[in-house]
Order: sequence, then C-alpha cells, then structure tokens
Amino acid sequence: FIYVDVGMGIGAGIFVDGNLYRGSGGSAGEFGHITVDERGPLCCCGSNGCLEAMASGSAIIQSVRVAIEKGVDSKVREMANGALDDITIEHIAQAANQNDSLAFRVLDEAISHIGVALADVVNLLNPSFVIFGGGVFRAAPLLLEALKRPLKQRALEKSANEVQLKVSALGSEAG
Repeated sequence: FIYVDVGMGIGAGIFVDGNLYRGSGGSAGEFGHITVDERGPLCCCGSNGCLEAMASGSAIIQSVRVAIEKGVDSKVREMANGALDDITIEHIAQAANQNDSLAFRVLDEAISHIGVALADVVNLLNPSFVIFGGGVFRAAPLLLEALKRPLKQRALEKSANEVQLKVSALGSEAG
C-alpha cells in the first residue's frame, strides 16, 4: 500500500510486504515532486509544476488568498475574520461545504492534479490500497470521492478498479 500525506507539503510512504520502501538513497516517496504541469509554478525543489507546488495545503491556501486579493468574493475571507494571512485549509474546506465557488474550484483543481499523479503511481506500482492523510484530507475527507474520477480516466482499467482509496483514521498521527 501507499500512504500519501497531503498537508503543507506532499509526501508518500511506499510499503512493500509490510516494510517501508526507502529507495537506494533513502528518499523514495517524493510524491509531491511528480510533475503534473511542466509549465506550472516554480517548486521549492527548483522544478516547475510539481504536485506539491500545485496541490499542497500551502498551494491551496495561496491560490485562495491571491483570488481574494484580486477581488473574488468568498466566505473564506469572513471565516478568517478578514485576515488573509490567517486563512487555513479548514476555512477553505468549510467554505466549499457551504457551496463557496472559489473554495470549491480551488479544491477541485488541486484534487484533479493529485488524481493525475495518483494515476501514474497506480500504473507504476499497482498498490492494493492508497491511504490519504494530512491536513487537507483531515479537513475535507469527501475529497476522496473526487479523486476517483481522474484515477479512472488516467490509470489502466484493471489497476484503477482494484486499488482501494481510503482516508486514514489515525488523524494527525497517520504519518
């Protein structure tokens, strides 16, 4: 199985036969540095369009913040008491659940990017399970359903139908 943590960054743990796979240099699981848009924003790793730069909690918050600064109306501003630096992923998830179009669109775009990368990983490793944790999925566990669409569109049919997606029940201790 694969554990994917989507918080302020994005990382993964790959488990094979009950053991954590570390890779030859100990850095396996850099799920956040899969390129999902080669013309995308610059990532902290120096590459462009990494999943982490486009779909992590910090990327989601930044997208909402920039849109509000440009004048887009959103319940998120009210939830953060007008302090854009205080916006949290919880505010965004709550606003999306209240049909706030900005929050919904930003989360939908992030999940689409995660789904693209997930399809590649499912094709490559054919895991039985992918378990999601981290702040984004703790705040908005319903995002798991939205991941199924890009997974089914992009992964090989057999692998996409066999993999089970879950949100960790361990909360902040999942990692």
